[in-house]
Order: sequence, then structure tokens, then C-alpha cells
Amino acid sequence: MSLHEMLFQLLFLSHAWQGGAETTQLVPQKQPSKKPPNNMIHSTVRYLRSTPPLSCHPSTNKVILLRPDRFTSQQKTPWAGTAISTTYKKDLIPSLGTVAIGESWEFSCDPTFPSLLLTTGESLIDFIRDHAEAVLSPQLAAHSTTCEILVKLLHAASPLSVQVHPEDGDPNLRPGECGKPESWLVLDAEPGAGLYLGFSQRLSKAALHTQLRSGADLTSLLQFIPVTRGDYFEIAPGVCHAIGPGVMILEPQRLQPGKTGKTYRLWDWNRTYDPQGHYSATGTPRELHIEESLAIIDPPKQYGPSFVQSLRRIAHKAPVGTAGNCWRYPPNPYYQTCLFELLPTESCDIQIEGGYGVGLVLEGTLETQGTQLKKGQSFLLPFHASPLLVTATETALCAWVLPAQAQIQFLARKAPL
Repeated sequence: MSLHEMLFQLLFLSHAWQGGAETTQLVPQKQPSKKPPNNMIHSTVRYLRSTPPLSCHPSTNKVILLRPDRFTSQQKTPWAGTAISTTYKKDLIPSLGTVAIGESWEFSCDPTFPSLLLTTGESLIDFIRDHAEAVLSPQLAAHSTTCEILVKLLHAASPLSVQVHPEDGDPNLRPGECGKPESWLVLDAEPGAGLYLGFSQRLSKAALHTQLRSGADLTSLLQFIPVTRGDYFEIAPGVCHAIGPGVMILEPQRLQPGKTGKTYRLWDWNRTYDPQGHYSATGTPRELHIEESLAIIDPPKQYGPSFVQSLRRIAHKAPVGTAGNCWRYPPNPYYQTCLFELLPTESCDIQIEGGYGVGLVLEGTLETQGTQLKKGQSFLLPFHASPLLVTATETALCAWVLPAQAQIQFLARKAPL
């Protein structure tokens, strides 16, 4: 039995000893530092609450596992699907069952909802601050002692609201808020599923404003784009967008240190909700930000196939010797994203220079340093821990997000005897 498996058994035994029944009710828990807002919750599993002394914290010369249960509440994600619980987290948290989860925060230094270290429960923000050079790299630590990358999983059973993100410095931002450049990597899509990007016709800002204020159905005005696995889009500030039903997304974002990315909700399909966040014909609508949204979008320029092509990014595929493959998507000014496939029994050194890496296992299992990285497990590869030797026990697929200025290499080698 691996250390990872033993740890999870201990955590579940602790849950049973405390008398916590396994249900599909997601229960808030206390944060180790700052209390999270009401819209964030932990999973059904009650993890050990005590934090060992600092001397027991994981070393920066090994991979850092993160808790897999950082989920946004149903109240804030009424559009949530079940693929996160039934596909990506089922082996790590079996008690989730088929509960609807819209967002899973895989890697976060957002002060309102940071990631927690699996082995200690310590906030990722605190851990990185205390070991900035070893985790981030001396170059990055000279400018900041936190990570500006945030990574989420999203799955939708119904369309998300039509949204737009502002740029940094937007006059409607409140203290502690920032712009939110993000990207979408499609991990899976049901037949016919897709995204909404911009508009289906040339539309003036005044005409759009009239439609929004009249309560009209805007569906026909939105540009629907069918997607398949591997599609990748850059969602820059000012781009009108929404995720459609049946789509599973990996969403990297960039946040300013110590701030939370802002979203303006332009339209919400004229839906109404009960106090628990479920759709209800007798409920109330969610808040819209029509004026704030219209101030930062340019509808006449956001329509047609050429606009979609301006957002789309194509991966460059390259073999990793005979051990697997790598798909690299073009970086933006903040981060880069790639997929790494490793074939059964093959081994590979993962070398990062000039930064750190955020990993999420999407398929299969990887073994490294006596630890199993199972499907749905997110982790941090500190600068000081590179290179990292990994071996696939079965075909494994891992997503990587790292700073734009960092370099990552996958070097195949023979598995140790």
C-alpha cells in the first residue's frame, strides 16, 4: 500500500470515528487561516483538522499533494453537472457519489479560497510564502511570494450565465478584486455540446442594451461553437462567453497576488432560483451586471468565425521518446498549458526551469517518490523538486500549467529495475 493510500484510509477512519455520516450534503468547514465566504465549501469528507508543527510540513524537494475536495457550492453553481464527482474524484472521495459539482478548485492562492496541503491542511498561500524561493524559483520569488496561477475543473449540466471579465484597473472593481484572464481546455464534451463565444451577428452596443433591459431571450444572438476534446480557447478580458451543457473544462486563470478575479454576469437565460440555488419557476433571478459588462465589451467586433478563430489555440504535439506524447498549447503572457501522456510501465523525468509546475492527473495513475498520483489528484511541483521522476502504472494523462517564462521538459528514460 502506498503512502497516499494509507493517508486516505486514515482520513476516512477519522471521519468514521467522529461519527460523520456520509451524505451528499456538502458541509462547510473551518479554514486554517481566513474564513472562506459562504459561496465556497469543502467536500463531504471530514479531514483531520489538526495541523502538525511546521517541522512536519512537506519538504520542498518533493511533489506537494493538494486536497481534492475544494468545491464551489451548489448555490453558486446551479448549472453544475456530475462528472467531477463521478469521473475525476470518485477514486479519491468515493463518498461523493453522484453529487453535482460545478467547480473544483485544483490549485489556488486566491485569499478567499486557497488550496490546502493534503498531508497537513496548511494553506498553500502560507506554505509558498514560507518557502518562496524553493517553491517558485529565485527569479519569481524576487517579485512575489505567491502564485498568480489558479486552476479549476468545471462541468456543466446546463449553460452557465453569459459572462465577461474586466481588465486590471477597471473602475468598477472593488478593493481586493482584479481582472481575470483565463483559458478553456476542453477535456470532454458530449455529442453536440459546445461553448458560447461572442455573438451570432453584428450587434451594436445600444441594440444589445435594449435587448437586455427588455428581458428578451438572447439565445439566438449568442454564437454557439461545438467543441471536442482538446479544443483550447483564450478568454481575454472583454470577451463575452459561456460554457454550454455537457462540457468538461480545465480552466487556468491569472490572478493578481492577494486578489480575487472578478466576473460580470451579462445575462442568465432569464432563469430564476430558490434560496438553495436550484432552478425554480417561482424563484428570483441572480444579480446581473449589465452596465459594468457593456462598458468593457465591443459587440460589433465579437461575432462570426473569424472572432472564434482569434480565440482558438492549436496544440503542438511531440513524442516523448517512445514513452508517450506531449501537447503544448501556445502560452499567453501569464501562463502556459500542456498535456503529457505516459504509456504503461514507462518512466520520465519532468524538468522545470525558471519556475514551478501545477499538475492534475486526468487519466490513469502515476508513481513518484513512493507516492501514487491517481486520477483527479492535483499537485505542485516546486522548483527545488525538479527534475521529478514519474512512472506510469497504466496509460496516464496529466495536465500541466506553469508560468509563461518557465520551461518544462519531459525526458523519457527506462524505468528503474
